[in-house]
Amino acid sequence: MSDATHRGIARRTRQPLLMLGLALLLLPRTTPAAPSADTSQAVQREIALIEFYGGGSALTAEEKREAAGMVQRNMQTAPAAEEAADAGAQKLLRVLQTAPPPLIASVREGTRLNVQLHLAVDPALKDQQRMEARIIEAHDPVVVFDPQHKWLVTVQTLRALQHADMLGATLFDVPPPGPDFVSEMRQIVPQSWGNMDSGMQEAMAHAERDQPYAAAFLQGIDPGLLAGFVKKWRGKIMAPTDAAAQQLNLAEVMAVVGMTAFRHSQSGNGNTGGQLAYRAHMQDLVNRKLQEAVRSYSPNCNVTRPDYMQHWAACHP
Repeated sequence: MSDATHRGIARRTRQPLLMLGLALLLLPRTTPAAPSADTSQAVQREIALIEFYGGGSALTAEEKREAAGMVQRNMQTAPAAEEAADAGAQKLLRVLQTAPPPLIASVREGTRLNVQLHLAVDPALKDQQRMEARIIEAHDPVVVFDPQHKWLVTVQTLRALQHADMLGATLFDVPPPGPDFVSEMRQIVPQSWGNMDSGMQEAMAHAERDQPYAAAFLQGIDPGLLAGFVKKWRGKIMAPTDAAAQQLNLAEVMAVVGMTAFRHSQSGNGNTGGQLAYRAHMQDLVNRKLQEAVRSYSPNCNVTRPDYMQHWAACHP
């Protein structure tokens, strides 16, 4: 075959390919289908819940895109599971709009613990759950986690304790927490955790759940008993010369007050028996000999507990 013939065949071969390429370029371009209105709303609910469980901080643009992509993908690959999850999210968000602060705090704290425990909800959504856990933990980092007792202290817990210390500062007439409270407690609480008894650790871990009950509980205490309680504990709170250590002592006292208030709310919430219980309990707090500041008090000694008598000897040395 001559070179001229070869070049002619080559030209004839390239021409149809070139024409095909041009034809493909001229075809109308298709765009990915936009998410349906239901899917878009499901994405917004997913983002809203992640932000809620993460302590209220807004997701980054990249995190929002990741959450949206996950929901859209699961709507295609596991629609029944994703739709069921979205139905639950829709119901919860509706309840949270009108729920009282104690319920909101309890829901957030409880779910944050479930995230830390990596409790599976639906195997079909395991990738989505891992994504949610990673983002939530990034926005609400762990400070202390005791998997055996399922006690979790996160940055959001410290924010709850900061609010508690503001209330406590007024009650005990001590300096309020400063703007660096959370960052300071992120260092101090893990260092001090081993020195706390189990009751104090439990109270600290449930500060977010319990603190909404504290103010009303304190208002219901007999003024004379409350004055004695304040006088007894103010000196112990202010005993350290370091301001951060003082704030930790105050946080421990207020954590115990919060847990006592929570348990009181669950035991009758104002009936005669409940009134006698918390007055007797506060009297016990005032009179009982303490080994070392706040750390010697355990909420096991709360007289509203049904198993209180089992701890009588330990609570009354």
